[in-house]
Amino acid sequence: MSKRQKIKVKSAGQNVKVSYKWTTFITIGAFLLSVIFSTATLGAESMGVLSAIMMLLAIVLVGIVFDIIGVAVSTASEPPFHAMAAKRISGAKESIAIIRHAQQISSFCNDVIGDIAGIVSGAMTAAIVVNMAKSGADNATVWNLVIAGLVAAVMIGGKAAGKGLAMTHNNTIVFATGKAWHLVKKIFPFNKKKL
Repeated sequence: MSKRQKIKVKSAGQNVKVSYKWTTFITIGAFLLSVIFSTATLGAESMGVLSAIMMLLAIVLVGIVFDIIGVAVSTASEPPFHAMAAKRISGAKESIAIIRHAQQISSFCNDVIGDIAGIVSGAMTAAIVVNMAKSGADNATVWNLVIAGLVAAVMIGGKAAGKGLAMTHNNTIVFATGKAWHLVKKIFPFNKKKL
């Protein structure tokens, strides 16, 4: 019997360094954002059912939009934006910076905002059902299951459709995000060395 040869397979991501500073920042940021988003659910029980449903749909939409941005950023290519930056087109430099920080931005969009949107939408669903029960609606448990199922279906279906859109139009989405960031920087000036 011949001895088995050990074959070492080098992973493509072995040279990627884990930033503990970023991990700490994103953990604290996730906590603060979840607290801020969760405050929206506190008054949901006293809202009208229609207003609470509109807020719930807005939260689901935020989760889907940020998921699209996260996927687009991680699959976009940088070279087309260099030509745009040379022509001094607004948002091109910001788009380059976004792509160069793809790991952090996709993590923020997909993991932080996406997960918070999922948690908060669940809390909003419960608040809507409580509100409906107070209004005299029958079968609160059935309503809870139906609304929770619909929210999950819309969020999962929206993200599934959004991923295809993000991968097909990644540079367009990144450029739109870059232009939005350029506008934010004009309104609120940041350190030029940073994003």
